[in-house]
Amino acid sequence: MNGFQDLPTDRIRVSPRHLGQMRRPDFCGHCFWYSVALGFRHPFEMSMPGILFNMDRFEKILVEAHFNSNKSAPKWLLSLGCKEPVAFPTKMTEDLPKLGLTLVGMPDAVFKKKDGSLVLVDYKTAKYKGADDPFMPIYETQLWGYARLLEHAGVGTVSTAALVYFANTLSDYAENPLDLLTSEGLRVPFAVQIHEVKLNLPALNPLLKTFRDYADRSAPPESVAGCKVCKRLNYLFDLEYKRRNSEKMISDLENRDSVMQRNLIWTLANERREARAHESIGWEGNLADSMSDATDCIPAAWDC
Repeated sequence: MNGFQDLPTDRIRVSPRHLGQMRRPDFCGHCFWYSVALGFRHPFEMSMPGILFNMDRFEKILVEAHFNSNKSAPKWLLSLGCKEPVAFPTKMTEDLPKLGLTLVGMPDAVFKKKDGSLVLVDYKTAKYKGADDPFMPIYETQLWGYARLLEHAGVGTVSTAALVYFANTLSDYAENPLDLLTSEGLRVPFAVQIHEVKLNLPALNPLLKTFRDYADRSAPPESVAGCKVCKRLNYLFDLEYKRRNSEKMISDLENRDSVMQRNLIWTLANERREARAHESIGWEGNLADSMSDATDCIPAAWDC
């Protein structure tokens, strides 16, 4: 394993989304190694905003309600050949004993086609950015993994897979915001766009092996130049290093003159405050750069 004593040493659970991270054009093995070692439970990770959770849930409810009421799919799903919903296990798994891994996943929706094959759908509450979306390799791999799990569970053979984007179109009403006003509040319009994904289930095998290799490493590989996550990691490690050095210095000064000790402690505290103030400059701009309204920024732990 990877030297982290508090982690399980037998079977590691991995989601298709985790595998897809290795296909991103800006993938960095250095910070990915830490994610694997932490079980993708990152420090300081925020919980999912309630509005995003409710939107994701409502998209599924909306499609189910349309089938129940009209005995057919919404118009924007008809192009995929969806005839009726298909029941599937809430959470699916596939044990891979040779790799010591368990593939886990939970699709958003599955439908049956006229020929009996399956349509696999994953909903995204985000603006469609096309095939050049940096997250697209992750989304594609998610669908590959879900298709594999569906077939492994005996649900059926997946012939079609697609991403269904729900993007709010509030920006279209910037000049006429009152058009969205209702007697009880306001309505938020959404537009739907579909992106079909070409299935490539065999491509999962090398990704699973590579993931296992990362789990077995005793140390991370070199960082990719310019990786922002690695920069933050290094800053975190530097803070811990300085904290430990400060504790050691204070311990060494315990038997020295009390006035000298207070002066040194004051100096260290002042330097720490100045360093933190310097690091905080411009953090709003950095946050805006990394999180835009056109980006699906839901952490992996929320979307397996």
